[in-house]
Amino acid sequence: MIGKIRKIFGFLLIITSLIFGAAAVGMGYGGPILPIITMYLLTSVLPLLLAIFLYEGKKAFMFNIASFKSLFIHPGIRIYVLITIITPLLLNILDTIGFNNLDRLSSPGDVYFQNISVDWLGYTSVFAGLAAFMCFIGIFVAGWKKSRKTVKSTFIITLALSVTISIMLHNDYKTINQDGLLISTLGNKENIAWSEVKQVNLKGNITSDGFSRNSGSSFKWKFVFLLKNGETEEFGPFSYSKYTLEDSLHIKDLLADKNIPITTDQLNAKEWDFVEIDMDYEKDANPEDFYSMFKE
Repeated sequence: MIGKIRKIFGFLLIITSLIFGAAAVGMGYGGPILPIITMYLLTSVLPLLLAIFLYEGKKAFMFNIASFKSLFIHPGIRIYVLITIITPLLLNILDTIGFNNLDRLSSPGDVYFQNISVDWLGYTSVFAGLAAFMCFIGIFVAGWKKSRKTVKSTFIITLALSVTISIMLHNDYKTINQDGLLISTLGNKENIAWSEVKQVNLKGNITSDGFSRNSGSSFKWKFVFLLKNGETEEFGPFSYSKYTLEDSLHIKDLLADKNIPITTDQLNAKEWDFVEIDMDYEKDANPEDFYSMFKE
């Protein structure tokens, strides 16, 4: 009975160490290194050591040189490092790259900024990146020498593919500003003055939030710019939240200021049901902003 209780507490301590370790590294990213290390040791490493003690007893801490070296190649320790250090660091690095890219490409005069990419290239980059990360997990835990050649080859190919496409799409974006629209795709920039815009359609519909059958659905909308040459440019989709509503209202106000005609889709009963669910969930968003946006 006592053994089972020890194992239960040990398991809970391991879960605690994983959660708090990832939180310490992830939330402390970019800050002073000493507080991060201190927090990591106290909230993650210490609970892990206690868990090991509950499972193995004193013998777990009777190290010699051989056992100390084997500790660093133990799959369990590698999984711990992967979850608490590598993954939060990687997520923060990707977030920093995205933020820096936004800061580099956007300007103070932009009413709305949107990262874009050629659809199939964007999806390919994401899936290749995920495949590379999954292969990396297996390689990191098992070790490079013990990993299968197919896993190592897949990791190298998918990583190279993801990085290459990301570099290609590094300067892809579109903005709405006081002068009109600016679209940059694969290094080619196109400026569209407001005099070239015939009208704008504000369209909404219910779309899936993922790729699986079990994915939920929600109401989203987009601004479709109909140009005088017959072409169209889309901005969105937007979903119900405080910031997307504010962005949408800013766009609509700018269109009114530039005397651009705008037509607005009227929501049906089913669409209103989805919007009301979002209103109940997104407490920070102001429902009046949504009402004012979708009124003619």
